[in-house]
Amino acid sequence: MRIEDVISLLEKEPMTAREICYALQIDPSQEKEVFEAIKRSAKILKRKGKQLLMIPPKCRKCGFQFETMNPSRCPKCKSEWIEPARFFVQP
Repeated sequence: MRIEDVISLLEKEPMTAREICYALQIDPSQEKEVFEAIKRSAKILKRKGKQLLMIPPKCRKCGFQFETMNPSRCPKCKSEWIEPARFFVQP
């Protein structure tokens, strides 16, 4: 997986890590590596004068909004029904 490919996808539309896996034809079990690529791409984009932004994950049951990228469970209602974070590039 090339970081340039991840950046190219995120410049087009907001995407989750899983959507990036599918777009790049990567096994979804490698989602952690996609998160690492997203973190590295933020540094590259900063040097180019662009910014990587995150639409934070939120609980689909109670609406709690998380600050972390990949939560597993809501601290408020204990639901595991979490809408994943979406990432995109802002010029």
